[in-house]
Amino acid sequence: MNAEHLATLERMRSSLSVLRKAVESVPRERLDRPPRAGEWSALETLTHVRDVVVHVYGLRIRRLLYESAPVFADFDEEEYRRASLARGEAVADLLAVIAGEQEQVARLLASLPDAHWSREGRHPELGPMSIESLARAVGDHAEEHAAQIAATASSG
Repeated sequence: MNAEHLATLERMRSSLSVLRKAVESVPRERLDRPPRAGEWSALETLTHVRDVVVHVYGLRIRRLLYESAPVFADFDEEEYRRASLARGEAVADLLAVIAGEQEQVARLLASLPDAHWSREGRHPELGPMSIESLARAVGDHAEEHAAQIAATASSG
């Protein structure tokens, strides 16, 4: 496996500790409180990360492993987040699902030949998406939202 793909897998795995540390930095009593009006709480952000890693990145990567040029359905982030929050899922459970999904995707990709990382599907609005671009997005997305969660720890 080439160095870039190895680095992508390492970032996918390392982003989990960044996310966990961010969540641990938020006082328990503030996990479900938005830092400011109109912003997501740490719990909402974590729910979003879980929904996206499972229903967007994980699902699309799996389809690309087994299908030729799939067309990806749109993802209604707001509806998924709202439904997830209504279930009252615990922070520890959300983190466990994120960790499990990211690790499973990393294991699937660890044995993927370099040439297959370019396999593409298409989103009707967002255009082409490859295994490589989706795999990079897993770590990027987790770290981006870890920073957002960490910021809630230091606000009000």
